Amino acid sequence: MKSPLFVFQTIEPRVMLKIALPVLAALFGLAAWQFGAQITTSGLMLTSARFRSAYWLLFACAGVLAALSMFTLVGGAERMLAWFSNAQAVVQRLVSRAGVALGVLLALCLAYSILLFTFYGNFLIQPFPRLLSFVIFTVLLTSVLAAWRGKHWVAQLPLAALLLASAYCAATFLNLVSAYPFSLEWSEVSRFYQASFYFSEQVYGVKLPLPVTHPSRYLLQSLPFLLAGAPLWLHRLWQAVLWICLPLLTGFMMARRLPLGTWRWAFVLFSFLFLMQGAVFYHLLPCIFIVLWGFDSKRPWRSFAFVALASVWAGLSRVNWLPVPGALAAMLYLLEVAQGRKEGLRYLLTPLLLGAGGLLTAAGAYAVYIANSGVDDAAQFGSAFTSDLLWQRLWPTQQFPLGVLPGILLVSLPLLWVVFLRTRQRHAVLGPLRSLLTAITLLVLFVGGLVVSVKIGGGTNLHNMDAYMVLLWVLAAYLGTGAYAPQTGKPNKLVLPLALTTLLIGVPVLLAAFSGGPLNLPKRDAADAALSEIRQLIAEQTAVGKEVLLISQRHLLTFHNVDAPLVHEYEKLFLMEMAISNNQPYLELFWDRVDDQRYGLIITDPLYNYIYTDAQDDLAAENNAWVANVSIPVLCAYDTLRLYPELGIQVLQPRIPKCGD
Repeated sequence: MKSPLFVFQTIEPRVMLKIALPVLAALFGLAAWQFGAQITTSGLMLTSARFRSAYWLLFACAGVLAALSMFTLVGGAERMLAWFSNAQAVVQRLVSRAGVALGVLLALCLAYSILLFTFYGNFLIQPFPRLLSFVIFTVLLTSVLAAWRGKHWVAQLPLAALLLASAYCAATFLNLVSAYPFSLEWSEVSRFYQASFYFSEQVYGVKLPLPVTHPSRYLLQSLPFLLAGAPLWLHRLWQAVLWICLPLLTGFMMARRLPLGTWRWAFVLFSFLFLMQGAVFYHLLPCIFIVLWGFDSKRPWRSFAFVALASVWAGLSRVNWLPVPGALAAMLYLLEVAQGRKEGLRYLLTPLLLGAGGLLTAAGAYAVYIANSGVDDAAQFGSAFTSDLLWQRLWPTQQFPLGVLPGILLVSLPLLWVVFLRTRQRHAVLGPLRSLLTAITLLVLFVGGLVVSVKIGGGTNLHNMDAYMVLLWVLAAYLGTGAYAPQTGKPNKLVLPLALTTLLIGVPVLLAAFSGGPLNLPKRDAADAALSEIRQLIAEQTAVGKEVLLISQRHLLTFHNVDAPLVHEYEKLFLMEMAISNNQPYLELFWDRVDDQRYGLIITDPLYNYIYTDAQDDLAAENNAWVANVSIPVLCAYDTLRLYPELGIQVLQPRIPKCGD
């Protein structure tokens, strides 16, 4: 196994102590301030001795740490380091066996996740209490890792942070595994309904067209339908497994190609967190790990075969990912194969064939899928090309405080810094042609990601920057570890400055640490009572031959929680797609059916006719498209029969008279 060609700049324990103690003192004080404000507002400061004690304990800790900070400045650093060494020796005796150490690490990760997902997690939502809780558990994990591995605690701090953040990130998906009968978030159960299309005859007794959007995602999500009668919680569990395992698999496939030495598993954890920053959706990752698995610059036909396989998957995934497998393979070739002195432009033949071949294969797979999807209106597949562009979505908004452009620059900065440091080794760089092609590839994907991000329906996270993020990750990993083939010379070891290491690990770790929280679902009794009532209302309508349209909560039919003939059209997620892309033929048929009061009941999220400006609502464009194309037509012909505001469900019945009658 080759040794990695990078090394982290170290910091002396004495210096680390002098920095950490005042920072921790300030963090405890700020956490006490935000925690105190929250419990005062909720009335717990006066009514709960437990919360009041916690508040004063935080302030007391801040005071003690401030005093210790002063102690280190007047010559007490060595004495404190000796105290830490003695404490570490005690920990080492307790966790000297690998099984015990692993058990303690697992228990700490579980305890942290449970703390944040249960009642007390509601008091760890503010930035400073959340950060403080993460720091405390990271310090505990650092102590165990250092004792178990026999290394200094400063060197184990980054690994502990990666481990805790990765475990918590995985737990945020497992936290959604629930038997709760209604949707946990806006689009969650819509995904299960679309996944059922692949098994529609088994589930509904009729053959439905295949999904129009994200076919590969729903193909992966459909696998639990192979088990007849698989409950909703099992589908949620399977989706959590996909979210966790496919990024880890991608990181592992990348690690196999790099000289990482003992850093292999740390790199896998870093890769998991890096991919989650987008997030890069799990159904897109086969496009990446298939190429990483099979690409071999010395065996072109093998490489072309794996690129073709990944490109077929890309063709079933998303339009802007059609070129990604070919672009990734071309970049791997540019990184692994140096340009011969006499090759000239002939060197470009292989990467061009990989890129063009991958793109054509993906486009062909997409065309074949459309032709065999069973969808009558092929124009529905082009909704992404008719959506409005909202350029203000590049900047921070209430929905996405980081902002798309500042966010992607923050995520990119540490990796670009790694690339820059390597390019300073002028004796061992890629050379002008390879550098130019790599830069152009990244620039095209960066600009393309920005354009997709500002389309109506986007701009609330970085997931549309995914292709750019993945290829930048590959480039930085190759250059940082010295796995690339330099044009001349040999790469030296790269010294990663402390500031770079802090950013490289800190950005994905903190973005993960500040995500998630308690679900705070309505009481199950209320949900069960509402479901029973909805079931009765539906039965009354079907008994007299009326159709029931479930715009939302369509999964109730999928998992046979209600008994009614399926009305396939106008499910919420796809109806929104048609509304924001202004597909007039689709919408006009919907309006006609609603106006004719074809449905005895309509079940939907609560409908309102409020029109907003961009200043009033970051998602005003989506809201207004929904109001104009769905809410107003429906509310003109239907009025409320039942409203469950705590569940986000409205049951509508035909209005007599209709608007305008």
